[in-house]
Amino acid sequence: MKLTLSEIISELERHFPPALQEDYDNAGIQVEAGDGYINRCLVTLDVTEAVVDEAVKKGCNLIIAHHPIIFGKGLRHITMQTPTERIIYKAVSNSISIYCAHTNADAVIEGTSKAMMETIGIENYHILSPKTPGDFTCGSGAIGDLPEPMDAMDFLKKIKQNFQCGGIRHTAIVKDKVKRIAVCSGSGSFLLNETKRLGADVFVSGDFTYHKFFDADGRIIIADLGHYETEIGIKNIFVDILQKKFCNFAVEKSDINTNPIKYL
Repeated sequence: MKLTLSEIISELERHFPPALQEDYDNAGIQVEAGDGYINRCLVTLDVTEAVVDEAVKKGCNLIIAHHPIIFGKGLRHITMQTPTERIIYKAVSNSISIYCAHTNADAVIEGTSKAMMETIGIENYHILSPKTPGDFTCGSGAIGDLPEPMDAMDFLKKIKQNFQCGGIRHTAIVKDKVKRIAVCSGSGSFLLNETKRLGADVFVSGDFTYHKFFDADGRIIIADLGHYETEIGIKNIFVDILQKKFCNFAVEKSDINTNPIKYL
């Protein structure tokens, strides 16, 4: 089954409206190549040269990613001197388009937050820090309750396994049992005060700096799993959305671990 690129993008943007992305973001089409018809697509967290090679090998002419490859000040030239330039050159050379849903996929409850909550095993949850632009509710992070209270250390061991973490950085175990869990994929330290206000026992996120750990202030357990580990579940969300809408369309998850951080 072949689809047009616009059909696929329309379905993704129905779930992750581009208007919800942050001002600094660059979600959407990164590379548009080929004739506009998609044979199959490859879903990944990050686009690397190895991921483009994988797409070529698997016959995918569309890569759907969470993280944009063109970011910040933007691309000024193609000289093959940086990873971004080589990725774009390789994608265009092989007629592979690249599309990203980034902070707009973080801003809705069915995006990265859903992936995290499902990995933890929480079914009833809602947006941690909501906002309502027009009639659409969105926001950052999510919060919900475990089915039953858990020993705090057992909970940390469980999420270490479920998220396949090389290690977890956490604050002092200030609670014997935990039940109310807050999450934010990627870099979530900006939500710490809100998690404390809402009475969360544990805040599961990534990219906490040294001084931010002090702000737990003995009131909450911070569990820093890592940026990659808290966002990798978005691949399952992208696949589910496309397979439900286009049941005969080939959607594959990348087999490549794109995490640049390694653990001893």
